[in-house]
Amino acid sequence: MRLPIRWLALPVALCAASPAAFARDPALAGPYFGGSIGDSNVQFKDDQTRQEFDADDTGFKVIAGYRIIDWVAVELNYTDFGKPKDRIFGVDMEANYTAVSVSALGMLPLGSNFDLFGRLGLARLDADFRAPGFDGSFSDKSTEPLFGIGAQFRASNLAIRIEYEGILLDANNNDDWWDNWNDDWDDRNDSDWVSMLSLGFTYKFGGPGR
Repeated sequence: MRLPIRWLALPVALCAASPAAFARDPALAGPYFGGSIGDSNVQFKDDQTRQEFDADDTGFKVIAGYRIIDWVAVELNYTDFGKPKDRIFGVDMEANYTAVSVSALGMLPLGSNFDLFGRLGLARLDADFRAPGFDGSFSDKSTEPLFGIGAQFRASNLAIRIEYEGILLDANNNDDWWDNWNDDWDDRNDSDWVSMLSLGFTYKFGGPGR
């Protein structure tokens, strides 16, 4: 699953351009917690063998956030992307990715109950690869850029949200990772991603929302 960078930047750009986004509503501010579940995807290609891993599984996310003002929130999340499996060189391989991430959300309130949002942050990835039925595994840790786009419906303090988020793999292994990242958005075959499309909820504490 791919999402062009201009789609991810759209909610943030709308926030900057819309006077409604800067309207202050104290009822929206405050801490919130929640979770989500959805379809996760791991896709990467080995640079030397050119073998590609591309598989889906069910993932979940635990959400802890704080909406500072109507159009800005911050979140600290834990995401488990499940254990997708794919066949490489005739052997079934299993990838287990988890991430702890911190991100800023640009929020665009639409009316009294809807928000669009864009996400930008960093994720600390913990990856483990193994071949079921064989001994041994390979593990790796890295810090990578995180992007996302979503929408939510608010009913008092409860919000139902749908979101797509992606983590760019191995960005920190390239000295010129910014150029590499921009190239990846335009080159489907060279992009290495861990991503998830999820449906979830959040509950805000500290007074009724709108």
